[in-house]
Amino acid sequence: MSITKFAGAAALATLLSSPVHAHIVADPAVAQPGSYFRTVLRVGHGCGAGKPTTAIRVTIPEGVANASAQPKPGWEIMVETTKLAQPVDAGHGRKTDTVVSAISWRGGSLPNEQFDEFGLVLKLPDAPGQQFWLPVVQTCAGGETRWDQIPAAGQRAERPAALIRIAGDAMPMAKAGDIQVLQPFARATPAKVGGVFLTLKNAGGTADKLLKAASPVAETVELHTHIKDGDAMRMRAVENIPVPAHGQTALEPGGYHVMLIGLKQALKEGTSFPLTLTFEKAGTVTLNVPVQKAGSSGMPAAGGHEHKH
Repeated sequence: MSITKFAGAAALATLLSSPVHAHIVADPAVAQPGSYFRTVLRVGHGCGAGKPTTAIRVTIPEGVANASAQPKPGWEIMVETTKLAQPVDAGHGRKTDTVVSAISWRGGSLPNEQFDEFGLVLKLPDAPGQQFWLPVVQTCAGGETRWDQIPAAGQRAERPAALIRIAGDAMPMAKAGDIQVLQPFARATPAKVGGVFLTLKNAGGTADKLLKAASPVAETVELHTHIKDGDAMRMRAVENIPVPAHGQTALEPGGYHVMLIGLKQALKEGTSFPLTLTFEKAGTVTLNVPVQKAGSSGMPAAGGHEHKH
């Protein structure tokens, strides 16, 4: 493994006016297949006890052919590389057997009560629906915090790694019979109610119905839709959500969705929680729902017929 040093010389990009986050997250977090994807790691606070952040180290996962860091005034960048047994596509018709394995920003000082962003450009594979976890080590004066946990389905990570998803025809998050569950997400909220959005794709020749949903994070879970009442749109509970044969149903903001009522904990960006879905014919399946930032619209749904009421 080799290490290259760079002095931070470029001007710092203007900070985005967004709220402080408890976890280190990638923003944006959804990329196009095969793209050179520009994102930032948003550091919401120090390691506690008023200690400033003095270093950030991100591990670049396998499958990312190239990575580069945005310079920051007052911070030194260190790039670690690894030699591969077989060359990979590095873009622009090039092959390489040496890839970036980690990037660090060191020597600066980010006060505990402030947030900042550390920019990256990643060369992602042409793999629609794939996701990548970026483990981050945050060093503060007198200690460090590791944001490197990858939550398993049905579990919540206390210190999750940053997550990036590749858009397109997503791989199923879960499957029950002929029903595939694609691109589930919930929006971050401190309120007592929340919503879950996803796409249900029916690969079979028989129509099915989503009958109910359940999750330990809420006292009550209901299936809802939006209806027009005069000039206003209102939510109402429904007995089921149909999924047509050889088609799909999108549960999305402003349409069908799963309503979480009486949340037992705030939904925080970067966390996840289990959700169990029960279908009339396909049976029951449990999946892990990632929490995205407030106002997120999630990933684009895969192509096909969309059935709504």
